[in-house]
Amino acid sequence: MKKFILSDLHIGHKDAQYDAMDQAIVYIQREAKAGDEILGLGDWFHVCENGFEHCLQHPMTKKFRDLAGQIPTKLLPGNHDHVLKKYRDNPNLDNPIGPIKLIKPFMADGIWYCHGHEYDPSVQYIPHRLMWLWNHLPQKKLTPSNLKMNFITERYMMLVYLVQSRALIHLQQKVKKEHEECKGIVFGHTHLPLYQRSPDLMFVLNDGDMRHSATFTIEDDAEFRQMTWNSGQSRWNVIPIQKP
Repeated sequence: MKKFILSDLHIGHKDAQYDAMDQAIVYIQREAKAGDEILGLGDWFHVCENGFEHCLQHPMTKKFRDLAGQIPTKLLPGNHDHVLKKYRDNPNLDNPIGPIKLIKPFMADGIWYCHGHEYDPSVQYIPHRLMWLWNHLPQKKLTPSNLKMNFITERYMMLVYLVQSRALIHLQQKVKKEHEECKGIVFGHTHLPLYQRSPDLMFVLNDGDMRHSATFTIEDDAEFRQMTWNSGQSRWNVIPIQKP
């Protein structure tokens, strides 16, 4: 069984890479087999810029909902589509993005799956009612996606590793408290596809993003594969990553 793991599509954002999303959909439709699933690790929708209704009406939203009708699809709400949490937590409300299923962060086969904003101090303490104003302030914001833009800077990398470090510390505390076996964490949020192995730390994998790097990740029983769309060569570049 395979998981097609995608995060940070930011559907509704004026600069989202919709061409790469189209290519990802084509690839998934071609490669998916019975039993496979799609796992969204948050920020599929860029609610804070033009509102939730704009995202719902976007043609790319329809494409992913149609895809979910063919391949079981689950989505963890992130900080940019936090409005979906109320539908996730209240089964009596109609899910506006069905048949995409809304879920919470979870542990499976020793891997913790989440969006990652939970460990980002730049967004962690901003009330949701102020999020719209925060996203429309004229000054440069400190979130990873806004710091990255089209460049890798020292400031951006410092925030990436801050989020990653806080995630690892939190996960170690969670495992100790709940007596769970955990090998590592898979998350998105920082818009930087990467992985880390260390004898002293848990395995870390950022699945990539479709907003800047045009990267998503495939997981099967043996390995992860990071897939990055090369528009110049019209093909996917593949990096295999052994599972912990």
